[in-house]
Amino acid sequence: MLSYRHAYHAGNIADLLKHSVLLALLDHMRSKDKGFKYIDTHSGAGAYSLRSEFSEKTAEWQRGIGRHLGSNAQHPLLDKLLSAVQTTDTGVVYPGSPRLAASALRRQDSGACYELHSTDAKLLANNLRSQAAIKLYQSDGLAGLLSQLPTPTRRALVLIDPSYELKTDYQEIPKTVHKALSKMENAVIAIWYPVVDRDLSDAMVKALTAGLSQRVDCFELGERADSEGYGMTSSGMLVINSPWDLAQSMSTLLPELAAQHSLDGEPHYRCDNLIAR
Repeated sequence: MLSYRHAYHAGNIADLLKHSVLLALLDHMRSKDKGFKYIDTHSGAGAYSLRSEFSEKTAEWQRGIGRHLGSNAQHPLLDKLLSAVQTTDTGVVYPGSPRLAASALRRQDSGACYELHSTDAKLLANNLRSQAAIKLYQSDGLAGLLSQLPTPTRRALVLIDPSYELKTDYQEIPKTVHKALSKMENAVIAIWYPVVDRDLSDAMVKALTAGLSQRVDCFELGERADSEGYGMTSSGMLVINSPWDLAQSMSTLLPELAAQHSLDGEPHYRCDNLIAR
């Protein structure tokens, strides 16, 4: 059993990027009346108290969502994310991707959320207990993704967000994504990745995009320049079948966030169209 718990990192700068992109993609899927299926391969617990022992141990959220709590966001995507953060008598609760998706699903939509960690799977079930449209699986999400495709309505939004605790993820994810696209070529697939070893993340992006004809956009947001001595300096979101207006929206959000969250005085972000269509 893998030991990774996202509770240590909830609300950090990587989540700002990941969840901003996810919210934009959910808006895109909702722009058409026809239903879609949301598939989350690494769901985590679904929601996180920022006063938990996990959050307090790392305090990563303070350099992430914490810098925006109580302020008026100028960008609509950040404003939407802040609106999803709950403030209660016992503290602040940050929404994971399953809760953000659950809030966006309509009657004609459905979801499938996978979480392998036994403790987080139980927390996820509790946090989504009122969401009948989402089916939960305590099993491997990459294998589960392939079993979900093609979806009945032929519309799908997929989030692949592993911890990369296993280095083999860098090779397995491109293989799975290409198999998924062979089953449903129009699926919108968003893959989160950390930038710890730039060569490793660049190699995965290259493998993911090899041979594709779909539109692909790549977004990154970081606190400092790449360095072998600092661990994760940035993270990225690669979006396959990316909506045409996603890059436009992110091109206004990312410079703003990069300037606000830089730890070395320089903005660190990426907003690139890798394959046009």
